[in-house]
Amino acid sequence: MKLNIPLPGWLTVGDELEVGEIIEPIRLIKQGILLLVLVGLLVISALLVVWSAHQYRLLFNQQQELVQQWDELQVEWGQLLLEQGALAANNRVESVAIKRLGMRIAEQVEVIRDER
Repeated sequence: MKLNIPLPGWLTVGDELEVGEIIEPIRLIKQGILLLVLVGLLVISALLVVWSAHQYRLLFNQQQELVQQWDELQVEWGQLLLEQGALAANNRVESVAIKRLGMRIAEQVEVIRDER
């Protein structure tokens, strides 16, 4: 007497079991090994997902630290530009030239123009 149930795709017509037929041990071992391999692959896949999430978090934290460092450098750059502007001001240059270099303001200024 044969069973009238639909078979899964991995069973062939010759694999149909009759009621009361004993399953061969080698078939059980093959299916057990297949099950163990699939479970092993599932565990490895889960571990790789955990590892990739950990790597993502590490890289994200590193990127955030670099962004913060970039912001601090931008602030420092702005402060240096302000300092440079203050040091290059005309009145400061004039006072340094007079005090440190002993220069004096010209008494007579002559402007020469190029008239071509």
